[in-house]
Amino acid sequence: MKNLTFFILFIGVILLSSCNAVNVSTDYDRTANFSTYKTYSFHQKGIDKLGINDLDKNRIISSIDKEMATKGFTKVKSDADLVINILVSSSQEVRVDNDYRYGYWGGGYPSVSDYTAGKIILDIIDDKRNILIWQGVGSDLNISNVSAKNEKIPQAINEILAKFPPNKNSTK
Repeated sequence: MKNLTFFILFIGVILLSSCNAVNVSTDYDRTANFSTYKTYSFHQKGIDKLGINDLDKNRIISSIDKEMATKGFTKVKSDADLVINILVSSSQEVRVDNDYRYGYWGGGYPSVSDYTAGKIILDIIDDKRNILIWQGVGSDLNISNVSAKNEKIPQAINEILAKFPPNKNSTK
């Protein structure tokens, strides 16, 4: 019975850990001293060129503002320590779930669905030196459900910026 309980808990943890809104990867300049940065602004030309609607732009920008404020950064209009550039893209993807569904005749078949997968890239640039010091990429964000984007986009930004600034002891 103990083994069954352990197995059920193990499967539950696996399922919960796979429920993230987005797959996140980051990279950064290991020579940058992140503790010296206090202010940020957005790369306005990059925002103007984003190929998304204004609602999604505002969701992304306000989510970044919230996360940066939580981390102690101050948004300024000019002469910022950091400039944030935003890039987005999307593609049609197919998901095959191998949790077999059983039909009328009892035979199992996998469920197949298609969805729009979004990608958000945040480039954080040292404005004084004009070099990229940190990049966060959130991919496989399911944005097929338009009404769910109000929750999913901020959650994705939260997950991406959770790794900024990088921990000095981090090896990622």
